[in-house]
Amino acid sequence: MAKGPLSMRHAREQDLDRLIERALAAPADVRGGRMAGLDDHITSTHRPDWHAGAIAIRATPIGPETHCLDVVDLFIRDPALPALAVVDHHMKPIGLVGRTQLLYEFARPFIRDLYARRPIRELMTTAPLTIDEGLGIEGLGAEITAAGGGPFSAGFVVTSAGRYLGVGTALDVMRRLVARMAERNRALDLAVEEAERANAAKSAFLANMSHELRTPLNAVLGFSEIIMTQMLGAIGHPRYLEYVHDIHGSAEHLLSLINDLLDIAKADATGLPLDLEPLDPLMLAREAARMIAPRADQAGVNLVVDLPEHAASIRGDRRRLRQILLNLLSNAVKFTPAGGSVQLGFRADTVGRNVRFTVTDTGIGMSADEIPVALSRFGQIDSSLSRRHAGTGLGLPLSRTFAELHGGRLDIQSAVGQGTTIAVILPATTTPRSAADDMDDAGMDEIAGLDEIDILGAFTADQAP
Repeated sequence: MAKGPLSMRHAREQDLDRLIERALAAPADVRGGRMAGLDDHITSTHRPDWHAGAIAIRATPIGPETHCLDVVDLFIRDPALPALAVVDHHMKPIGLVGRTQLLYEFARPFIRDLYARRPIRELMTTAPLTIDEGLGIEGLGAEITAAGGGPFSAGFVVTSAGRYLGVGTALDVMRRLVARMAERNRALDLAVEEAERANAAKSAFLANMSHELRTPLNAVLGFSEIIMTQMLGAIGHPRYLEYVHDIHGSAEHLLSLINDLLDIAKADATGLPLDLEPLDPLMLAREAARMIAPRADQAGVNLVVDLPEHAASIRGDRRRLRQILLNLLSNAVKFTPAGGSVQLGFRADTVGRNVRFTVTDTGIGMSADEIPVALSRFGQIDSSLSRRHAGTGLGLPLSRTFAELHGGRLDIQSAVGQGTTIAVILPATTTPRSAADDMDDAGMDEIAGLDEIDILGAFTADQAP
């Protein structure tokens, strides 16, 4: 029995419903496969073109009078087609039809009946986002974000010299942005790994070199001291005694440099774990002042110790805190002309949470631009006075490192020609380091050498800031 017109129309509508349903389900899979292949291309090629023209899909545009049902048919026949541009007779884009939006509209029977034979210009998105082919991928992402929801659902049009070139979607842009970000992250990871390897090699070199230099230096120091004291008999010529003093002083200076290099290497390798114990801060300050007093007298600098009568104990590493004070005091004496003064002070805040050691001098001072240089490793301030003093530029950087290991910091106030005040601000109670931070420290301590040599190394009076 033949079907009537209504039955045939109903069958066609059912077929169209099924096609639309399949078309709506297909794009994610089909286009996902297409984009996955494109992503493989992006990651496998040396350098893709990161601009809008490279990602434009060269789909044939349609005219504004094309019937809506014909456009639906185009989308059904090509499941990978995300959008179609509507152009005038000069190939200038005047609209855009998004696949998903149109198919959803035609999934509703009353829209289908109303618009099937009507021109697409009645359902197209007018004034779509139009992008020049030369716009970079980052700029394209910014344009889509600024434009709002339209480009996210319908897509955008890519033009060349104002004429239609292709279409694109926000998903395409997002995939390429993610791919580019991943590529950049891989490059950054490689650079970080290379830097870490170089830093580890540098630290190992410093530790090994310092260890190897300590052995002959011990002999130079020991034998030169025997000659200086004339332990085995008088020296025939007085000039020899002068020379051996110079040899001994140079060896001490070199040993202090080696100790600092070891501290740098240990700080990079193991973080210089602290040996924490209760300390009397006033006793620590007086000890440092006594050690620096002969140098201040020799330089003609007045050393003033301004300490309170009593202070609560603090928790810290005695050797590292003493080294901080010695570094700061020796630098202050070094850069203060004869007749000037250096003052060592201490105070605790009212609640007892922080303590503050201060070293104030009336020396040459530093400008605001010079302070970061002084705090950098091997950084030295280029002034006539500093150039007259030997130094390695490790004193202040090490002091800052030791303070930060205690959970504290250095505060530097200085002005050229007016002197410098450096405050060492420390918590009254330092949190012990974890066992993981202490890993391999025993091996580094063996490299560090004997205790009596470490005491010599703690006195870094010849270091520049």
